[in-house]
Parts: sequence; structure tokens; C-alpha cells
Amino acid sequence: MDLDIYWSGLLVLVPVVAIVAGQESVLSLVRGTSEKRELDPLDDGAKKLQWTFLRVYLLVVGSEWLQNPFMYSLFRNEKMLDEATVAMLYITTYVTAAVSALFTGYLTDRFGRRRACLVFCGIHSLAAVSVCFDELPILILGRVLGGIALTLLWTAFESWLVAEYNERGFAQSSLSLSSMFGNMATSKCITAIFTGVLGHYVVQALGSKIHPFILSVVLDLSAVVLMTRTWNENWGFNSIAGADMNDNKAAEAQKQLLSSKSMTSLRDLRVWTMSFVACCFEGTIFLFMFFWPETLQDAHDREHPEQNDVIPHGVIFASFMAIMVLGALLFNLLVADPNSRHQQPTRHTWTPTQCLMGALMVSAICFSAAAFVREELGLFISFLVLEVCNGIYIPSVAYHRGTIVTDDARARIYSLMNIPLFVFVVIALRIANGSGADTGGRGEPVFLLCAALLLVAALVSSMYLHVENPNPEGFSEIPSQGLAGVDLNTHTRLGAELNPGIEEL
Repeated sequence: MDLDIYWSGLLVLVPVVAIVAGQESVLSLVRGTSEKRELDPLDDGAKKLQWTFLRVYLLVVGSEWLQNPFMYSLFRNEKMLDEATVAMLYITTYVTAAVSALFTGYLTDRFGRRRACLVFCGIHSLAAVSVCFDELPILILGRVLGGIALTLLWTAFESWLVAEYNERGFAQSSLSLSSMFGNMATSKCITAIFTGVLGHYVVQALGSKIHPFILSVVLDLSAVVLMTRTWNENWGFNSIAGADMNDNKAAEAQKQLLSSKSMTSLRDLRVWTMSFVACCFEGTIFLFMFFWPETLQDAHDREHPEQNDVIPHGVIFASFMAIMVLGALLFNLLVADPNSRHQQPTRHTWTPTQCLMGALMVSAICFSAAAFVREELGLFISFLVLEVCNGIYIPSVAYHRGTIVTDDARARIYSLMNIPLFVFVVIALRIANGSGADTGGRGEPVFLLCAALLLVAALVSSMYLHVENPNPEGFSEIPSQGLAGVDLNTHTRLGAELNPGIEEL
């Protein structure tokens, strides 16, 4: 079978991911039975916070991933919309995301991060329901709601987690923020694989690509139930006082949001550096997701001109997600955890910034290779290595963004940092749509452009992002505003929701 390179890749990657991901759990179990030590209360609390967050976050991410792989084909094939209309719907999503980023972050910080997450579930569900209708105005309204939901997904949830982590003093626990983000990225990739396969079988069983969107509403509602029962509200203040949370606390938060002190992070050059880096990396990943199907198909057709078959998009996508898990696990392996009781003192470790710069440079090499390599296997390998870099990038940027942005206006800063990325995506969609539906023959210059952007991003990060300590010894308190601890020595940021919409499984 000529397509065995894709199936073989997936069949190799899945057990490797399972073995590597399970290794840490097995080692922890062995250490626990051999040492019989008592669990530190801080460690126990940090692990409970991680579980409380992940079970909600993975539900909403799963809801998003039930929709993304089927959105294009639903609009194009089931609803029979022309290519220009489909592109307009996608552009509507990202234009709305860019515009809403100007105010959703402020509203999130003012009225509470948990409330914003609940609002996300409601808006996201309405956006999913909109695809049940064929009227174009309703579809456009659904994409407007989807753009607002996208901004909230990329800001509110992470803001809530970092604020809770800081406010509860878990920076002194053995579960570092970098490890937590690494676990988040790993879990997110696995969720993407699972929901993609689930959505595929839902479509096969029920016969329409609308049904994964309806199923996503169920996941959103489940997340709402969990949040209302297990999440505290926070505004970025030291508000983990349980019953002490009252209207005076909310009023204090809202008052300080209006002050100039709440936006001090915008004067930090590292914030703008991370916004630029995120725009370059996540923007190039968006272009990659747009061009890889046709690039691999063209390579396959050149090597097998006698055949008239289609490469298995779902299998390739599952391989990308699987190897992204390895990237996230590699980040956890590379980054030092000074609080860990089991860290080998002689093991060489990397800082999160070094991981970020390494991911940027290797990604640039992968794009350069993709621009010149003509063989199908070579292209597939370069794309797999690129996804490893993607897996490293996500937790490293999330960790640094969590440390350089102060808690008092975290969601607002996160939203503003995403605006350049949304603008980049809109411009890319306009250019791609203006060039016609066929992407064949245009991948090479685009990949070279991506490589150049990533090299510039790596240079900028090396100039303005410096980490003297691999993992800071906790977070320094800011006594003037009673804020949770924020590290003042480390740097960077996260950005992407895994990958934008692609072909269905």
C-alpha cells in the first residue's frame, strides 16, 4: 500500500507516546512505594488545582476540537457554500476575535475570570447551534460569536489558573508552573486526538457533520456544571479566602482595574516581544495547517502519477497531534524543576526561554526543508519535526506569559497580546482566498516566508528574553496591591489553540 508511510507513522507514534507518557507515572509510583514519604500539603493542593482545572479545560478544548475539523467541509460540502463565502465566514471569526480582544480582557478582569469562562461556554454553545441553520445571516452571527468565544478561550481560562496558582502559594510546591503547563499541553494534544476520532465516528454513524457541533454543546454544559461546583472566582487578587470573598473585594478589583497601575505590564518590553514571537510562530502554524494537505497531496501525486487516490488527512492529523504530545513531554524533560525532590543534580537542564528559542530555530529549519524537499516521505518527516516544536512551544510560552504579566490585568493583557496574531490570520486568509482555492504550487514561497519570520522571532527572543535561573524559586510578592506573587525575572508567552480548522478525519 503506497500510503503506508502515514499509517506506519501513526502506528509507531501512538505506542511511543503511551510509553513515554506513562513512564513518569510509573516512576512516581515506584518512588512513592519505596520512600513511603508523607505528601506535602502544598504539593497535594497544587495537584488538586491542576486536576480541578484540567477536567474543565479539556472539556472546553474537546468541544472546540469537535467543531474545528468539520467546519470547512460542513460549510463547503453540506451547505454548498462557495469558496469565497466560506473564507468570508472564517475571516469574520478572526476579525471578531481581534476586535473583541480590545474589551473582553478588561471585562474578564473586572467581572471575574470564572464568570468569563462560564460566558465562553454559553457563547460557544450558541455558535455551535448556529450551524444547524442554512441562512447566511445566522451563520455569520455564529461566526461572530465564535470569534468572541475564541478570545475568551485563549485568555480567561489560563488567567484563572495562573491567578489561583499564585494566590494559593503553590509556587513553593514541587509542581512548578512550567510542569503544569507542560501537562496541560500534553493533555490537550491527547484530547485533540480523542475528540477528532470521536467526531469522525459520530459523523459516520449519524450521517451529518452537524452532529459533532451538537455534541460539543454537551461538553460545554458539562464544563459549566463543573465550574459552578469546583471553581473559585478571582480577579487577580489574593482572594482565596473562601467565605471572605464579598462585594467589597470585587469593588476593590474593579477600582484598581481602572487605575494606571493595572496596566504596568504593557510597559514591559518582554510583553511586546512575546506578542511578536507568538504572532510569528502561531501565524506560521496557521499557514502550515492551510498548506500541508495540498503540499503532501502534490508530492504523493508526483511519486505515484498512475494512482488517483487521496492522502488520509485524518491519519496525518492524528500523527501530528501524537508527536505534539512528545514535544510537550520533551519540554517537561528539558526544563529544570529546582523544587523537585527527585531531580538529578548532574543532569543538564534548559530554561523555558532556551526551549522557546530552540523550537523557533528548528521550526525555521523544518519550513526551509519543506520549501525544497520534493519527496513525500521527506516532507512528512519535516512536518512531524515541526509539530514536535509546536509541542515544546505551547508550554514554554504559557509558562513565561504566566510570569511576566501581573495578575491585576492578566486577561486584558493576554487579549491585547493576541490582536497581532488575529490580524496576521485575517491577512493570510485574504491572500490565500485571493489567490484562488487551489494551493498547489504556492507552498514553497510561503514556507520560505515562514522560515524567515521564525528566524527573526528567534533573534528577537534571544535579544530581549533572558532567564538567569532555569526555574525561579517561587514568585516575589507585590505588597502594594495585595496581588498574588508574580515572578519578575523570567519571561515569555503562550498563544495558540492547538491548530485552526483542518480537513475532517
